[in-house]
Amino acid sequence: MKKINIEQGSPEWEQLRKTHFTGTMLKGICGTPKARQEMLYEVIANRLILGVDSDTDYENPMDRGSRLEIDAVSAFELEKNVSIERVGFIENDENPIISNSPDGYVKDTDDKIAIEIKCPLGKNYVKLWLTNKVPEEYLYQVFQYFIVNPKLEKLYFVGYHPQIQVHPLHIIEVFRKDILQEIETCKVEQEKFLSEAEAIIKKIIPEL
Repeated sequence: MKKINIEQGSPEWEQLRKTHFTGTMLKGICGTPKARQEMLYEVIANRLILGVDSDTDYENPMDRGSRLEIDAVSAFELEKNVSIERVGFIENDENPIISNSPDGYVKDTDDKIAIEIKCPLGKNYVKLWLTNKVPEEYLYQVFQYFIVNPKLEKLYFVGYHPQIQVHPLHIIEVFRKDILQEIETCKVEQEKFLSEAEAIIKKIIPEL
């Protein structure tokens, strides 16, 4: 056994933990196949990330996304040799309540190509990269892009992690033609829900 005189909680201690297996990790390694797979993504991320996983201690995911989004867009523009039009909010022509906040549209495509940016922490970025799939928690966000804009043909789902320098940008292409059933199902359910909500509101406030 080798003893290392180092202060727990220090940056040096954190760096050691990143590159070693600790008791905290053992539960994942010896757990269910899913837990083991998640731990594998974390171990790979820890080896690939240069420095700490975030420039700000205890940074929440939304703050991290806002901070890195502009760099992610620039990296995407360079990778694809395109320009991105930033758009704050989009409403559907038939029903303006149906809407989304896109990260951008590729210029000169007649609004047929859009981008969605995600800047996850290491483990989730590596998972996005290695599985090459839109994470389940973001699928409905993706569907909404196509529901709100009927002209949209392709969405670039973009993952960005600048500290994984071997592969800081990962792009997944989602095509309308491949998710037609999901788009239609979600569109119908959304409209049905809005009708139900509107009917209840009219009972409460009849003059509306």
